[in-house]
Amino acid sequence: MMTSNLCYAGAETITPGKAWCEMSDAARLTCVNNTMAAYAAFPNTVLVAIEAKQDGQVIIRLLEPVSADKRGTLLLDLEFFLKESIDPGVVVWLEPFGDRNSLRNLRGIEVKS
Repeated sequence: MMTSNLCYAGAETITPGKAWCEMSDAARLTCVNNTMAAYAAFPNTVLVAIEAKQDGQVIIRLLEPVSADKRGTLLLDLEFFLKESIDPGVVVWLEPFGDRNSLRNLRGIEVKS
């Protein structure tokens, strides 16, 4: 008997379709940005897609600060919208932030990841 925590552990991961995979990187990126621009909930003054990979990963850059409570919801809504509009295999990732600690930066400490 499966517990409720593991009920989806065996589910297959949806992969992008043939149309998505056959597009060039530039065409995928243009498609994502045009789709986002067509929907007012995702203004291009706040976020923009900077990369759209063949495996379905779409990297999003925030152009202005968004609070953590709103950022999570915004990205989940965006992913749902892109899955419905473009391809169910699309997965949204936020571009990683650099180290913003000013004290570490002043002392010359570099964090390697």
